[in-house]
Amino acid sequence: MTAQVSITVDVDGEAGLPDGGRGYEDRLSSRSERVFGLVRGLPRVLDVLDDFGATATFYVPGVTAERHPDEAGALAGSRHEIGHHGHTHRRPDTLDADAQRAEVLDGTAALASITGRVPSGYRAPGWELTTATLDVLVETGFAFDSSLMGDECPYLVRTGAGALVELPVHWSLDDAPHFVHTTDVSGLLSVWQAELYAARRDRRHVTFTLHPEILGRAHRIDVLRRLLDTVAAMDVPVVPHGAVAAAFAAHA
Repeated sequence: MTAQVSITVDVDGEAGLPDGGRGYEDRLSSRSERVFGLVRGLPRVLDVLDDFGATATFYVPGVTAERHPDEAGALAGSRHEIGHHGHTHRRPDTLDADAQRAEVLDGTAALASITGRVPSGYRAPGWELTTATLDVLVETGFAFDSSLMGDECPYLVRTGAGALVELPVHWSLDDAPHFVHTTDVSGLLSVWQAELYAARRDRRHVTFTLHPEILGRAHRIDVLRRLLDTVAAMDVPVVPHGAVAAAFAAHA
């Protein structure tokens, strides 16, 4: 395998608040920061991707697509891939098996209705995937997941219902944990570039994860631009998750 990069964007919206935003109905400041990600951050991310001709994977909760149909529809009209990110963005490990099934089914229905696309990939809210959710994904025909951290390379994850291609993630390759403790953009870029160099050396795939309300701020978006500058200089292809999973499954 040659080195490959996937840029993934978690478009959580208001659902990204704790417990899917329950209890935040009247917390307008908290909710408005999430709306910023849709109306201002997301266009910035898309502009940078367009500048590089890079195709990304956008993971969207069903309720976010319903609340922001224009933005979700614009994504559907682009070359970018849309993945399932739960329906209400509640963590699967906090729900019983029936509620986990409903989250998958309701999220799929919402995304299909708003975007016209049935998602083939899933990412668990909070990256807390459970066996119950994994079983539903396999049963309903999903091809891949991107929630686990069991390797640096794509691998198969199996349950009694079958198997999915896993495209692993890590907190160090996500913008959210970095900016909980600091406003230093250079630190995040240095970590991501170091991982990129390691992936090229190891000839493997790597996934970077960002959020439009975080990296889509005016003073932070240059992190994505400089990362893609480095990717281009290294001649490493940017590949959406679906294509990576399909290629891996063909040789598994």
